[in-house]
Amino acid sequence: FGSSHLNQPCTNTLISRSTRHHSPALEMAFGGFGVWRAASVAVVLSLLSALFATPVFGRPISSSSAKGEWKQETSGCMCNGRAGTHGYCGYHFHWGSAEDQPWCRTKHGCGQSGTKGSWMHCDAKGVERRRVEDGKFYTSKQFKDFYGSKGKDLWTAAARYAEKRISRNGKPYSIFEFRDYYIDEYGEKGWVKEWDSASLEQRQADDGKWYTWDEFAQYYGNQKAWSSWGSAKQTRTDL
Repeated sequence: FGSSHLNQPCTNTLISRSTRHHSPALEMAFGGFGVWRAASVAVVLSLLSALFATPVFGRPISSSSAKGEWKQETSGCMCNGRAGTHGYCGYHFHWGSAEDQPWCRTKHGCGQSGTKGSWMHCDAKGVERRRVEDGKFYTSKQFKDFYGSKGKDLWTAAARYAEKRISRNGKPYSIFEFRDYYIDEYGEKGWVKEWDSASLEQRQADDGKWYTWDEFAQYYGNQKAWSSWGSAKQTRTDL
């Protein structure tokens, strides 16, 4: 999983396909209308582009789309979290999710509307990352961009190597657990700031000392570090 490949733009998206190529079927359908042909094709392509511009055929957000539990106007929306599918911020593996920004399902119908419920784009700093062979963390989008059709299976296989950081109570939490811990106090933006500044997870090596992954790999060597990290003690009691 070479890092040099990660910054290459992903061109295999529904949006790029729908806007770059004229469908033969569309050409045949509109070919007999003379002067209407070019205009008709342009309209259809524009509609297709708009249709696939959101993960679930949504409409652009407006100021009145940000609303709370009692339908009052709010300054922003909140992700559903563990309640339902796609409740956390992420690049979700499902049909129609080929996009550059992470998103989540939202509470109270807030944000953009779609056939499967309301949603919004969210902060990329609040997206889960998982470690791969080079010892670095990558998002599901980076897995998909790099590995293609194998990306989803490899992402699933890497679940045990999800990024964790230390919360205020001294416990190592995954990014979703971290959000659940802080969301009531700090809200959707505040918990991301806490995550961004939190210390990386440490685990205990056989010398009794606590190490981050990089330190762990240096102590054990890259090959042994993987198996040793998985079985190492995760929670410190001396904090």
